[in-house]
Amino acid sequence: MLQDVSQKFAGGCMMLVRKRENAVVFLGTAFLMHEDGYLITAAHLMEEDPVGLMVVATSNSDDFNPISLDKVSAMSVSVAAVDKIHNVAVLEIDRTLRIKTPDHLGGTTENLRIGTSVLCLGFPFGHDEMHNLVAQSAILSSKVLSMNGARLLLFDAMVSDGVAGAPLVSVDDGRVIGVIIGRFSPVEDGGDFARGSRISGYDTQISYAVSIEYGIALMENMGLEVI
Repeated sequence: MLQDVSQKFAGGCMMLVRKRENAVVFLGTAFLMHEDGYLITAAHLMEEDPVGLMVVATSNSDDFNPISLDKVSAMSVSVAAVDKIHNVAVLEIDRTLRIKTPDHLGGTTENLRIGTSVLCLGFPFGHDEMHNLVAQSAILSSKVLSMNGARLLLFDAMVSDGVAGAPLVSVDDGRVIGVIIGRFSPVEDGGDFARGSRISGYDTQISYAVSIEYGIALMENMGLEVI
């Protein structure tokens, strides 16, 4: 099951970077959610500057790939919609194309049970110029309402900053259930999570995602159907 889910989503997970003059800065992970070239990621990765954003597709994750790639296929993207309160954003690839995406991408957290097996796929070491997609398995540890009412999914994996924006996938049905934000801290005030920040000196092996319904709502408001 884990292998099937990994194969389903690996091709749609991309590095999110920003190009400025002659420099390229790694930001995090984004993932395809629509065949017309729309991706979802974490809103805090763009900060207040949407200029120069690009996504980078990588090669087959089942091969032994170099840690860093000499050549990459980068595509410019624009911010199509943002929900800063729940820390999700929709990106649009800046050229007309249709991408073959798997069926049944969007999930729901309504009947999700604690203990469900989950998988996340992202680029944890992108900040260190490692361009390899990494899969991490975990279980859903808790479903939490933050102080501002956001639905958070806690899972028992210690994710790195590069995984922010990556999909959290239910292994049971192979659907995306969340957008990964980062490490979780119970002493956050309910607003800091929306910036992807962690409180200094309080580390934890629990990470969290925001419910995918927030991302799906953004896409539906744009007239995009997510199946």
